[in-house]
Amino acid sequence: MSRHPSSSVQSAREALATRLREIRLDSGLTGRGVAARAGWHASKSSRIENAVTPPSDADIRAWCSACGADGQADDLIAASRSTESMYVEWKRLQRTGLRRLQESYEPLFERTRALRVYCSNVVPGLLQTPAYAT
Repeated sequence: MSRHPSSSVQSAREALATRLREIRLDSGLTGRGVAARAGWHASKSSRIENAVTPPSDADIRAWCSACGADGQADDLIAASRSTESMYVEWKRLQRTGLRRLQESYEPLFERTRALRVYCSNVVPGLLQTPAYAT
């Protein structure tokens, strides 16, 4: 799966794709079944469901219609539009360079009193003793 430069945008796209997959599964259809009912090539439903290609409003309506979930289309479209506005904002901030984007987080950093980080593949500094290393 391709990763978007903004992980929050990609996470939102993946959440929308997960919701579409759940609707499909609840309807008992396969990805090919949704594609056939929507009049798409079979790979399109896979690309949408795996968050490779963001769905258009028409795609979401067709997906929901194919799955008998027309009542969910408006909420999904709203979520999709929100995700795309996040992407547009990210591109706008990036256009002026990453320096400004990074500096925009400085007030948050200055207000932070405790920062906790977990990394499963790095041994904590207190355990990095000469005896442990050998």
